[in-house]
Amino acid sequence: MDREDLIGALERHETDAAGHAAVALRAGASFRVWAESTVPASQLLGIWAWRAQCMAEDGVVTYKDFERGLPDLRRAGDAPVALGRVDIAGDSRLVFLAADLSSCVAVL
Repeated sequence: MDREDLIGALERHETDAAGHAAVALRAGASFRVWAESTVPASQLLGIWAWRAQCMAEDGVVTYKDFERGLPDLRRAGDAPVALGRVDIAGDSRLVFLAADLSSCVAVL
């Protein structure tokens, strides 16, 4: 997946987290998409919902992106998704893409 295709998918997703990732990519942020391996969104949802719960129990303020990203990932159900990462100023965003890489499913 090239940079412009990822930017397009993120911009069409229309969330704050996706918008921030798209802006970072336009500014030259590094990214990686593992397009060759997909897993059901529901499998990844369990992992990331558990992580959000652990962070809340530990008193760590969770990213507001979890509030939007987890429901987006839940709506994907068992559809296969590819995982990507965009590095943003010492942080990163996880990007969940449709298996054909045509659209963004969720951003955490």
